[in-house]
Amino acid sequence: MVKITVDGKEFEVPKDKPLIEFLRKITHVPGFCYSEEVEPYGSCRLCLVKTPRGVTTACTIMPMEGLSIETLTDEVIEMRKTALELILSNHYGDCIGPCQNACPAHSDVQGYLALIAMGKYHEAVKLMKEKYILPAVLGRVCPAFCEKACRRNLVDEPLAIRQLKRFAADYDLEHGPWMPEIPPSTGKKIAVIGGGPAGLSCAYYLRTMGHEVTIFEAMPELGGMMRYGIPSYRLPKDVLDRDIATVIGTGIEVKTNTVIGKDITLAEIREKYDAIFLGVGAWRSRNMGIEGENLEGVMHGIEFLRKVNIGEKVELGKRVIVVGGGNTAMDVARTAVRLGADVIVVYRRSKDEMPAEVREVEEAEEEGVKFKFLTNPVKIIGRKKVEEVELIQMRLGEPDASGRRRPIPIEGSEFRVRADNIILAIGQYCDEEFLRNLGIEAKRGKALADEITLQTSKEGVFAGGDLVLGPSTVIESIATGRRAAIMIDLYLKGKLEKSKETLIDPSKHIKDVLSDEDLYRVLFDLRPYNHWKKVTKEDYKDVERKPRVKVKLLDPEKRKRSFEEVEPTLTEKQVLEEAKRCMSCGCMEAFRCKLREYATLYDANQDTFEGEQNRFEIDESHPFVTLDNNKCVLCGQCVRFTQEITGEGIVDYLFRGFKTKISPPIGEKLGAMDGQFIGEMIDLCPVGAIIEKTPFVKPGPWKTKPVKTVCNGCSFACEMNVETYEGMLVRASSFPESWNKHLCDICRFRRPWAENSSQPLLNGKPVSWEDAKKFIEEREYTLILTSELTNEEISFFREFAEKRGISIGSTVEDGLSTASLEDIREAKRVLLKADPEKFPLLKILLKDKELVEENYEVAILEAPAEPLAVPTLILHKGVNAIGLLKSGIVGIPENKAYVVIGRTEKKLPGESLVLPAGLWAAKEGTITNVFGMKLKVGRAVKKENKTVKIFQS
Repeated sequence: MVKITVDGKEFEVPKDKPLIEFLRKITHVPGFCYSEEVEPYGSCRLCLVKTPRGVTTACTIMPMEGLSIETLTDEVIEMRKTALELILSNHYGDCIGPCQNACPAHSDVQGYLALIAMGKYHEAVKLMKEKYILPAVLGRVCPAFCEKACRRNLVDEPLAIRQLKRFAADYDLEHGPWMPEIPPSTGKKIAVIGGGPAGLSCAYYLRTMGHEVTIFEAMPELGGMMRYGIPSYRLPKDVLDRDIATVIGTGIEVKTNTVIGKDITLAEIREKYDAIFLGVGAWRSRNMGIEGENLEGVMHGIEFLRKVNIGEKVELGKRVIVVGGGNTAMDVARTAVRLGADVIVVYRRSKDEMPAEVREVEEAEEEGVKFKFLTNPVKIIGRKKVEEVELIQMRLGEPDASGRRRPIPIEGSEFRVRADNIILAIGQYCDEEFLRNLGIEAKRGKALADEITLQTSKEGVFAGGDLVLGPSTVIESIATGRRAAIMIDLYLKGKLEKSKETLIDPSKHIKDVLSDEDLYRVLFDLRPYNHWKKVTKEDYKDVERKPRVKVKLLDPEKRKRSFEEVEPTLTEKQVLEEAKRCMSCGCMEAFRCKLREYATLYDANQDTFEGEQNRFEIDESHPFVTLDNNKCVLCGQCVRFTQEITGEGIVDYLFRGFKTKISPPIGEKLGAMDGQFIGEMIDLCPVGAIIEKTPFVKPGPWKTKPVKTVCNGCSFACEMNVETYEGMLVRASSFPESWNKHLCDICRFRRPWAENSSQPLLNGKPVSWEDAKKFIEEREYTLILTSELTNEEISFFREFAEKRGISIGSTVEDGLSTASLEDIREAKRVLLKADPEKFPLLKILLKDKELVEENYEVAILEAPAEPLAVPTLILHKGVNAIGLLKSGIVGIPENKAYVVIGRTEKKLPGESLVLPAGLWAAKEGTITNVFGMKLKVGRAVKKENKTVKIFQS
């Protein structure tokens, strides 16, 4: 041991191991290429540290007495960032799909589409609700920013994401909605003022954090503009009510008909609550400032829609002029049509520049709405009531601040149109006077709030929705509500300012981020690094063309006479087919990618070093593995593993210089290579250049939960993780702390831990569980155990047999090992009488050993066998064969009937009932492996073991 100083603290460390191993135990040192199993060579340049002699790689220096190390100096951070940006400059891939990036809430669209493709609708809704609430509402009224960004636009038509969301959300509501688990109360209380989308969102996410929440709403019911501003032919109120119920059902208190400043003051609320969220919306309508605007018959769009939505009678003439080009104007026009009016929409720009959704404009035209483009009112004419409106023609000039060409009046082009009503839908704004009365600074109809924290000029008072955005969409408001909830939670924990600093420049707060769970979560939630590849139609020329699913809207003649919902829901068949059109643009390893994690921490940029980029063909030839050199960072982990540890030589560096890539030999594809540890390269790859093809209709980039267990492929019982997502068994993965360190392809790709025989077999033929129970009750049988059982299950069945006087045996073959793992590792000369194809870990254990027939130091045999005079390893097919041998349950007693627990290849002399041993990934307990190690079996999923239940009853 030697003494060194790290970041000002003194430590004693082993002097015979590279410095990086110790540093990674006590602090953050990034890097891709280092492995404890092979000699370091320092290629990625990320593990840089500062020593008195300068900056160097931690993986290539050994600890020396008195050595002083600094790990996070400004110089080190900047050099690491430069190394990352050089890597990123030749990295060609997408971290997430463009759809997710375009969504204001940054919902994992690709992930929930994959779940929908598998018919897992509740799970899809759960994933949606990680980032937004009210999916059934959004499935109807969302402008679908995600679809505009969909890469299928470069192929044929964008995916029908909104409609797929709608189907899943409706299914969820109809079959018992998914609800979040609410943690214990934090004791903190938050007041949410305004029950629209922003307020409901903020309340929901605060509640899921354990805070107590009360919503104060001025109107009789919750929903805000969703209830009072969107017509029911687009958003039926029963759908809105059921969706809102899933929010309020989390335990949120609601006080409707409560006006702030009238029924309760802000001061009273501040006294009772720890924080406040303002989401009062933009209810004030803009005036045009023209003559005649105050005549009877002139209305404002939002007020008109509110009256219609609450069932209030609206006096409307036959000839109605609607002024405006947004979605509110379309809602007003189509609502007026349903009330019997002839409607003309007047808009001062061209049709192409209308902010309204294209589908809304098209549906309005189908319903008989007329349009006058490049036209604007200049005067409303009438005695007491509207009689005419004077319009002027416009031309388009240079683009204005909105990016659209500015409309300019054409002198002398005025003309008049007769009208009974003028409905102005030219924009809304928030009540600045109301805000100022609350002590909140406001400007141009919006509350002044910090762009990052959403905190207003009053400490502890936050704002969102239209109040900070101006008139916005439901999804945009919901997104700000969630962000505000995150910030309020941080404020209550005293971490708001530190979080703001971290989000502005994470590279200056790396140590804080990695030591504080809240800072880490907010950074990777709100500002994760995302890489993008530049694509054109040419990149997708070989993608199969598939038409987008279409629904037949309600007939225009029928729909314009009622407020019945215009758009029907897709059928399940349509949904499942449409979901498969998703091209899965985002990286499947987005949640495990070290490059993405480091790029986030160091605030790296992919465009710092621009220039030529490599474009490699993706190798999809292997049935279970994809090799994508476009994402490869040439860390060498896979090469060194397959060349130096297994000796299989699956891949190596091909070519030199800028064109270097990882590949099988020239002319070969990965699918043609013969190896038993190809899958191990998946876990070794830090960036998703080598990924597993999981056995799903459409895999998603899900954030899996690893559960430590053991593989049931053979008696080695290799320790591993089973990764799950929402009850799905996704994949097996290795972890370095295991005794075996690596996993073979049998475990990964044959997935024995996911196999599940669900039906009893009587004399080889399937029978019902009732018939199986009847056989057990009526026969005198011998109970036969297999090595698919845990030690605890073996004890249970043995006790059962002893209590009932039932004979018991097992299918296990003789042979207990006398060799330990250390015996095998230390031996130089080995007698091998076992097949490495059946027991692949032998490839790694026997690396660099001499296989001999005499003068051996250890022997490796295959059961049945007896130990030799030297330490002997006797291998069995079954995972817990040793557990059965050590319990003394061996041999098969003669009988006329047998009940076998688990699978067996042995032919039994009498009638045999074979019962499933149960899904291995659902078991919990211990097994004893071939080395005599008692290993823990972890339960990855919950699944009832019907076999055990029969014997318990």
